[in-house]
Amino acid sequence: MDYIPELYSIIADTYKTMDRTFDVPLEIITPDSELEDLGIDSFSSRVMLMNIESRMNVSLPVDESYEIKTVGDVITMIKSSK
Repeated sequence: MDYIPELYSIIADTYKTMDRTFDVPLEIITPDSELEDLGIDSFSSRVMLMNIESRMNVSLPVDESYEIKTVGDVITMIKSSK
C-alpha cells in the first residue's frame, strides 16, 4: 500500500512550498496551523495553491466556496485531487 509514502510526500511538499513561497519556517508548520497565523491571507493562499499545483502537478478544486483555514485543509484538498 502506497498510501503512507504518498501522504508523507504531500505533507512534505506542502510544507516546503509554504517555506519557499512565504518564508514560513518548517519547524512551526503543523496540520493544525492556521494559515493566518503563518502570515498567509486569502490572496496569498491562492498564490500558494497555484505553486502547489505547479510543483505537484495536480489540479486543485479552488473556488470561493472551498474554505481553507489550516494547513490540514490544504493537505486534504491535495489528497482529494489525486
